[in-house]
Amino acid sequence: MDYNNHYENEFIKADRLISDGDASQGKEIIEEILSDVPDFGRAHNHLGWIFYYKLYDYARAEYHYQLAMKFEPTYGAAYLNYAYLLVDLKRLDEAKKHIKFAIETVGKPDLGSYYCELGRLYEVELDFVTSYKYYNEAKYHSYSNSFIETLRLNRERVKDKMSIFEKLKLKFI
Repeated sequence: MDYNNHYENEFIKADRLISDGDASQGKEIIEEILSDVPDFGRAHNHLGWIFYYKLYDYARAEYHYQLAMKFEPTYGAAYLNYAYLLVDLKRLDEAKKHIKFAIETVGKPDLGSYYCELGRLYEVELDFVTSYKYYNEAKYHSYSNSFIETLRLNRERVKDKMSIFEKLKLKFI
């Protein structure tokens, strides 16, 4: 979307405030932006994040994530944040469909993160072999050393949960 420079600057200010731990002030700025520019997808994503992680209002978080994806369909963060919400709420079938859709449509820069979330999803389902496989796939699409280290720890954790027979299956994947 092509927004007025003023709103872009206000969005950057809100993003900085949120990153610095002042979600309340950031939320106010984002709500002001959205009152003037209701189709500003990135602002909806940030508002969804605040409702989800700071206010625990999952319905409103979902609403804003969906608006973010609608108004900015190439903004990967909204798809990823929505995936986190779906998995955390144990809406796993929806999460699988959503993540696969995101990978096919907008996922190229975030493939590692999407595969990591699939790993987490299958870990929640107690399908440890599939979880391990997705954590491993995430590693191949990631470039951050710290994220790769997190993936290594995720794989170790999942492997510790496996039965001996599941561990044997890893030899064939």
